[in-house]
Parts: sequence; structure tokens; C-alpha cells
Amino acid sequence: MNIQQFVTTEFGTKLWMALGRWLPTPAGHAFARTVTAVLARRRDTSLYRTMRANQAGVLGPDATPEQLDAATRAVLGHAGMTAFDLMHIMAQGEDAVLRAVDFGADFWANVELVKAAGRGVLVCGWRLSNFNLAFLGFAVRGFPTQVLSAAMPAPGFGLMVEMRNRGVLEETPISAAALRKAIARMRAGGACAIGVDWPVGAENGEAVPFFGRPAHLATGWARMALSANAVIFPMACRWSPTRGYYAVSQPPMMLEVTGDREADVQVNVRRILAVMEAWIAETPEQWLMYHRVWPDE
Repeated sequence: MNIQQFVTTEFGTKLWMALGRWLPTPAGHAFARTVTAVLARRRDTSLYRTMRANQAGVLGPDATPEQLDAATRAVLGHAGMTAFDLMHIMAQGEDAVLRAVDFGADFWANVELVKAAGRGVLVCGWRLSNFNLAFLGFAVRGFPTQVLSAAMPAPGFGLMVEMRNRGVLEETPISAAALRKAIARMRAGGACAIGVDWPVGAENGEAVPFFGRPAHLATGWARMALSANAVIFPMACRWSPTRGYYAVSQPPMMLEVTGDREADVQVNVRRILAVMEAWIAETPEQWLMYHRVWPDE
């Protein structure tokens, strides 16, 4: 069993949580760097090949093999840091979450525009930097949110249980029932959140242009938003050495509706992907997508 396989086992996950609880931040970051350095040397692993392929899709055909390897090492290093920080901050409770992500004045100005729209909202995010931490920070600041995810998160933190019990955060694996619940929630003026950069198999969705090449990304979120007549709120998390983690957003996007359902889905998906491309291109080493987006890359 290699290190990649170990850290995704139940025991490995619990060990990572324990380290996040008790290690001080400098020691935790050093440990994360050690783990990701080992992963970066194992270029034959599926994780390394996947991350490298995704960086190739972002950096384009002119990127050299050396540039792609350097980009992959940078992605793995950032992933290790964010994984430790998420565990460490959640273990300290809600106040630590509130302090961990900087939501600036521009972000809140866009939130006020969302409120002024007077509709339900679908928060569209993607896996930039500590995206889970930013979603948590957004929810505990007074925005109860249903998060549609690929799978339930690993248990182990009382904070998550407490937030669910208080109705602050409801994490639901994507299913027909969860989607119906999300549509009803948004029709009633509530908020849902989903990551829109999740790839699906070619048999499960049409290809959409992403960084100039077709990618099989999920589009069901656009159908859900159209059904709920919701507004779209693009949001992501970034990191800088001087600012730490901070949230970025754009003004809410009103859905374009012509009456041609499939055409409307395609148009609105491409509008969001254009925002996503620009944000990823600014800090590609912070795009933490662990599944291959372009299968032929």
C-alpha cells in the first residue's frame, strides 16, 4: 500500500484528523510538506498523473514537461497545506472558522446584491484552495446553506454535527431526493451550494468547452437553478502569503431564459465556466481537482 492509498483509508483519515487537532500549525505544515513531497516523487501514481493532466489542460499545449512537473508539485504542496488547515481550524470550533477566511468588503457588496434580488440563490463554487473552509465560513456568518456534494464527508468533528443540528449547514450527497429538496429550498428563497467543476463520465453528460477543449463537466446544477428560478452567486476561495485564505465572488448572475431549455442550460453553464477559467488561470496551483477533467489529456 502506498502513501496515497493509506491516507484515504479510514485509519489514515482518522490519523490525519488527529494530527489536525493537536499539531501546532508550523509542525502541521511541515508534516504536510513531507507527505506531499513523497507523493510528488511518485510520478507513477494515479493522483500525480491526474493532477498533472489537469494542469496541462489549464496551462495549455505550450507548457513543457518541466513546467507541468513543477506545477504538479505546487498543487500537491498547496493541497497538503489546505488539508491540514481545514482539520486544524475545524477542531478549534466556530470562532476559528470565522477568523480563518477573510471576507472582504467587495464580497459583502455582492452578497447584498444577492439579497436584493429577492430569490433563492445557488452558490456556485469550485475547488480553489480551501474551498470547504470558505463554504463553512459563509454559512456560519448567517447564511444557512444546503451543500450538494459527491459524498458525505468523513465524520469526526463535533463542529459539523453542531452546525447541522442548528440548521446552519446541511450536507447532502447528490441524489434525486437531494436535488428535489434543493429546488424546493431555493424556490422558498433559501440558499444551496455546489461545486461546478466536478467531472462526470462521458456517458453521463454532454461535453462543454473548458479552457478551449471539451470537458465532461456536470451541468445538472444549471437545470436545477432554472427550475427554481434562482440567481447564481459565483464564489471561490484563494490564498496568498500576506492575506491568508480569502473569499472572492462576483455579482449575482441572473439566468438567461429563452424558453429553449437545453439552449438555456448550455448558455448559463458557459457563463459560469468563463468565470471559473479566469479565476483558475490566476492561481492554477491552487486548483485542487483530484479527478481528471479532460480524459484524453
